[in-house]
Amino acid sequence: MALGDANAIADVTQTLVNLLTGLDVTLDSPAALQAGAADATWAKINLYLYQVLENPHSKNQPWVTRDDGKAEYPPLALNLYYLLTPYASDTPSAHTVLSHAMQTFYDHSILADAALVEPLRLSVDHLSLTLVPLKLEDLTRIWNALQTPYRLSVAYEARIALIRSQQADEAGRVLTRTNEYAQIA
Repeated sequence: MALGDANAIADVTQTLVNLLTGLDVTLDSPAALQAGAADATWAKINLYLYQVLENPHSKNQPWVTRDDGKAEYPPLALNLYYLLTPYASDTPSAHTVLSHAMQTFYDHSILADAALVEPLRLSVDHLSLTLVPLKLEDLTRIWNALQTPYRLSVAYEARIALIRSQQADEAGRVLTRTNEYAQIA
């Protein structure tokens, strides 16, 4: 299986945007978005990547053997955290937009094959989407960090995105092993 390149994060984000068909999706920081618009019937959903962490369960993986026989450092496995925030001309419309987005992510909690963008398909077998149960205090901290008043939002975790290492070792695999046994006197 080929591994993802440095565009893995962007590929995951594009996969999530592609899932949200029928919705006006923005990727900007929520601090840059305005809560109102001149048009009385507008609605959009904001998908904001707010945190990237190394996947702790993928640490200490063995080196990967490439086709040319070189050993390559294991890929960097990432968990991506997104804030999903609805923006609409009125509160019921915002709730409808959020419900539609959450239903879509729930129905596609395991993304594989055609649901993934092409480069991502080559690096991972599947992508898992999970609703992150953040407390109001944690959400408030995120919004305070953005220096923006709190808005209704939910968090999702997308895992695992793989970024291929550029480190390779010239040493090949051990092809023969010699065992010598002797009796201890």
